[in-house]
Amino acid sequence: MPTASISCPACHAPVAAGTKFCPQCGSAVSGAASASAPAKPGSPPVDIRQSVDQDRGFLKRVQLLIPGFRGYRQGEDDRAADSLLRMQVADRVHQALVTIQMYRTQLTQANQFQGLTDLGPVIADLQQLEGSVRHAEQGYTGISPAVRIQTSQLDRLYEYDYGFVSAAATLGVTASGLSNPSSDPAGVASAIETLRSQVRQLDAAFRARIRAIQGIQV
Repeated sequence: MPTASISCPACHAPVAAGTKFCPQCGSAVSGAASASAPAKPGSPPVDIRQSVDQDRGFLKRVQLLIPGFRGYRQGEDDRAADSLLRMQVADRVHQALVTIQMYRTQLTQANQFQGLTDLGPVIADLQQLEGSVRHAEQGYTGISPAVRIQTSQLDRLYEYDYGFVSAAATLGVTASGLSNPSSDPAGVASAIETLRSQVRQLDAAFRARIRAIQGIQV
């Protein structure tokens, strides 16, 4: 039976009914406990790939996006797992930043001065966010010795991890798809607004993860 979808109140991304946290930005989703709506006659078929992704646990989803991430397990170094996740996300953010800076050069060559003005704050915000993710103080945005993750808390934290990692992946895809502004001047403003929105979503997901970690400190 197809799964009903609702919109995230923070980033407005589509979210499957019953999901507690938005996979894009990590925010709590109101109405997540509502039951799935029955299929209506004439409804389009559900993409089986989407159903498989929804059925896959959050740890598995994170592992697909972060190679080498084993998760947080008793007897293992939780801080090492946390650092691996954040460093790989920071690397992806850096690659997106490099691509966006190349786009800025293209804007200069195309005399798209308004685009340059609009893109500047986006680049500055992304540089700051990369630094926060990469050089975060342990115990604030990372896992410290004061954090003891219990089995019952794992799924909750992995949901936030997935929202954080997938937001970075979405930004990377958007950055890699930027086209030469000289061939599409009308699309420059739209492209920059999309980047601005996705940087905000990534920042929101990062902050949501911070709150989740702080919530399980002992």
